[in-house]
Amino acid sequence: MNDHSYEILDLLDQYGGDTDAALAGEAGAKTPWCLYAFSPLRENLFEWVEFDKNARVLQIGADYGSYTRLLAERAAEVVVLDPRDESLEVCRRRNENCGKIRYIRGSAAGVPTDFCEYRPAANARETAEELMRRPFDCIFIVGVFEQAEKKEAAAVLEAAAGFLRDGGTLYAAAENEMGVRYLMGAEPMGTAFLESEFRGLFEGLKDRHGGTVMLYYPVPDYRYPAALYSDDYLPKAGEVTNISARYEGPGFQFGSEEEILAKACRNGQFAKMANSFLGVYRSDSGKRTERGPMCSGRA
Repeated sequence: MNDHSYEILDLLDQYGGDTDAALAGEAGAKTPWCLYAFSPLRENLFEWVEFDKNARVLQIGADYGSYTRLLAERAAEVVVLDPRDESLEVCRRRNENCGKIRYIRGSAAGVPTDFCEYRPAANARETAEELMRRPFDCIFIVGVFEQAEKKEAAAVLEAAAGFLRDGGTLYAAAENEMGVRYLMGAEPMGTAFLESEFRGLFEGLKDRHGGTVMLYYPVPDYRYPAALYSDDYLPKAGEVTNISARYEGPGFQFGSEEEILAKACRNGQFAKMANSFLGVYRSDSGKRTERGPMCSGRA
């Protein structure tokens, strides 16, 4: 999906910052990026994540501020890193009254001297360089890989992991090139990965730095997740339903996505055909435990 920060800023002006009113007012318009930016379903991707209230969190990619407030409600400090002023401004406008959030212009692969704080507070006690030098407990990456080339993904993940403290966790979402939605005719929304490619990126981190890796599978996708399966808990045939909603187009539907995924589940191929991935890298060696699907608190 292309960046629509300027259009989102216009909508924030038009609706006085009321995202619910913007969603209602634009419901009949062909503006899927409005839904992507403002839908409360966006928070479901990380609503289940738990971290200490004193945690430092790094969000790489402003992603229209769609889940930034969720992070700020749970952490002591959130730093949003993005190379574009307009993207940072959308995020700032949506979280104007939250003093826990700092906005840094720069890229994950940049060096500390390249970072610059966007609209710093008058009483800020740390420079952008100092903010980025202190390690983070959790790092979240959404909407970044779709706008980059595949060959850049490993460098982005490696750079992101460099900001992580010992025992910290990194989360990154991406589209599946072989997702059932695309097989049914939907138009790709940017760079996508095969399951083996995306898993390989995280396994590479583990091979180089130790730790553990888990792949999760948001249903219907990472943009509007209703449930989250994992390598330790994959769905059974018939368990994945109501995933055929098409928010971006044009596209053509040649059959039932649910039926195809049911067959994939029976044949052990769900992980290869899910629409999206959420990779999780933990820099410690804690043992993973099996759990059921994590269902959303929003619908």
